[in-house]
Amino acid sequence: MPITSSTDVHSLSRQLSEAYVALSKSDAVWHSSLVQALRYITQTCANVLGVERASIWQTSPDLVAMECLCLYREDSNSFEQGAVLEARSFPRYFSALALERVINASDALNDPRTREFAEPYLNPLNIKSMLDGTLRSEGVTSGVLCLEQVGQRRLWTEDEQNFVGSVADLVSQVLLFNSFRDRETRFRALFEGSGDAVFVLKGATIIECNPAALRMFRANREQLIGAKPSDLSPETQPDGATSVQRAQEHMVQALEGDDQFFEWTHRRLDNTRFAAEVTLTSVVLDGVNCIMGCVRDVSDRKQAEDALIQSQRQLAYSTSHDSLTELPNRDSLHQNAARLLAQAKKSGQKLAVILLDLNRFKDVNDTLGHRIGDFILQQVANRLTRLEQAGDAEVYRLGGDEFALLQSNVKALPRVVAQVEAIISALSKPLDVEGMSLEMGASVGVALYPENGNNSHALLRCADVAMYQAKTRGERYQFYHPSMDAHSSRRLTILADLGAAIRENQLQLHFQPRIDLATGACNGCEALLRWMHPQQGMVPPGDFIPLAEMTEIIHPLSLWVIRAALCQVRSWMDQGLEIAVAINLSARNLIDTRCPEQIQALLAEYQVPNHLLEIEITESALITDPERALQVVQSFHDLGLHLAIDDFGTGYSSMSYLKRLPIHTLKVDRSFVKDMLTDEADAVIVRSTIGLAHSFGLNVVAEGVEDEDTLQALRHLQCEQAQGYHISRPVSADEFNRWYQDRLQKNPANPNFTL
Repeated sequence: MPITSSTDVHSLSRQLSEAYVALSKSDAVWHSSLVQALRYITQTCANVLGVERASIWQTSPDLVAMECLCLYREDSNSFEQGAVLEARSFPRYFSALALERVINASDALNDPRTREFAEPYLNPLNIKSMLDGTLRSEGVTSGVLCLEQVGQRRLWTEDEQNFVGSVADLVSQVLLFNSFRDRETRFRALFEGSGDAVFVLKGATIIECNPAALRMFRANREQLIGAKPSDLSPETQPDGATSVQRAQEHMVQALEGDDQFFEWTHRRLDNTRFAAEVTLTSVVLDGVNCIMGCVRDVSDRKQAEDALIQSQRQLAYSTSHDSLTELPNRDSLHQNAARLLAQAKKSGQKLAVILLDLNRFKDVNDTLGHRIGDFILQQVANRLTRLEQAGDAEVYRLGGDEFALLQSNVKALPRVVAQVEAIISALSKPLDVEGMSLEMGASVGVALYPENGNNSHALLRCADVAMYQAKTRGERYQFYHPSMDAHSSRRLTILADLGAAIRENQLQLHFQPRIDLATGACNGCEALLRWMHPQQGMVPPGDFIPLAEMTEIIHPLSLWVIRAALCQVRSWMDQGLEIAVAINLSARNLIDTRCPEQIQALLAEYQVPNHLLEIEITESALITDPERALQVVQSFHDLGLHLAIDDFGTGYSSMSYLKRLPIHTLKVDRSFVKDMLTDEADAVIVRSTIGLAHSFGLNVVAEGVEDEDTLQALRHLQCEQAQGYHISRPVSADEFNRWYQDRLQKNPANPNFTL
């Protein structure tokens, strides 16, 4: 359905709106069988959106499978049903159904939520795009409305997504309505088979009744004949009127020829009550004007109606709230923001949109499982809700590990800063998860009305840009500034290009030598990643490595580094040189239990002895999931890999890690080494670190050695090894070889002489 102009957009929007209204009012939907209703809905959706396939699926009660209730095929104008999808075969798709109202998979073959269907379903049927609206029942996923485009990809418009979401809600109501209607139909069949209660009244006295009346009022014939309607009614009706007076009014009107049909509350002879529909009709029996009354017990119907109303309320709640945390969702944020923005505009005050996402949540979720991930999200929601109760802030879950707060009545910026600090403080406290203590933390971005936008969509976008700026820079929070948009655009470009860089070998390793201070021997080096971008030139590591660490691309990137490093070690071994290479691993690698096995496989592939590969980890990388990280580090040690703590002194709980980690080396951070000759505090830190390491039987590498005096001072302190610009800058492999050969030529007897 191509859109070539704004007129087309408005026409499409109007067409979809009219189609939805027609569906919601159609007798074919509400007054036909369920099968006919679902056929009508799927065929209408397929025709309106111009897709080849439309289907409705319903989940099993245990949520482990979905059954196709109706599939419409446009090519044959036919319907199918009965196919079954199991959650264990398509876990990502079922997870997406639980979290998202509409799944927009324009590129279904590559979308992570739908690509599981590629081989068994999408490719055989040539399906390119999917647009799915989830069905909800009492806050729980109950199925999906699925539209499928065959032959070519399709970019779904916002109006089309809204249409599918609305129709999915309609289908949920239809399924619920038919469930209640089926129950009521069964009830009525049983009820009518036994007959309604029928009375004949002469004046205000019952002179005849049928057997159903005896059962209904739990009486025998002698108890009912001669009784009055008031004997079978409470003193007052629900509207407050007396039963005697109201009954007389109805009987008078019936005798005058005006048939009466009304609802009534009856009282059985055992004093229990029930709701009824009563029909009064004037009849002549034996020449006497009488009234025939028909009483139908509608208690069950009333309960069903009440239940339907309650279900509709719950359905409305589920479409505006997140089912996992019970927080309002993204749709609610936009609706409530419109109200708060109107108030802010009227009062002249500011409105703050505070957006946050949890640090390293995906790693924890992937490693420990969705059950633990869901528990963490619930705990975060509880902490944020407590903050909401303490001030003018409303909390929302936008999806995944993203949360947002709307802070209204803001008169001054410090009040927003205080709110942000409170959020960070609340989320920085460790979470106790099944005996594990997890530190999550969050990155926060803030946008303000009116400075950064006048609607919720603009403000949320600005807050998102600010949040990623904070995450990239390693800061706790950032307020949006227009200059950030340039960084945001570059960030997206870098992330998009990094995958191609890995595949196309745009990356390269530079090597910085490390020497033994006692002998001058160069017995190792550190591998440092560089990226020569075909358009942007050399991209600094600080511009892309932090971004990679926030996404799944860190895993293939780390494997590329390990493979390239081992390839170089193999090359040196072929030249008769035995030079160890140290690589850095991120926090994501340290909680990935597959990492040790992958490294072991690469060592075997390149036939490199394990001791020639050194793993450098930072203290801060251990705090995401300390216990699991320690398990992975122990696995490295068991492989015979050399382990080092990088940037020692800049992390957390240094002493505790020295006692628990199976490490060989401490690397003193360059921030302490470079000024140790002029800053007594730095000198004390370096001296103490060397002494501490030696007390644990560890070697020490000093980073950032930039002059001969610093080198000699470190040798005097009995520091074992050093690296830095005074020895050599990080250089390519060819330059490293020349550097090494140059040392050999200067002193053939001892190529490792002291500088």
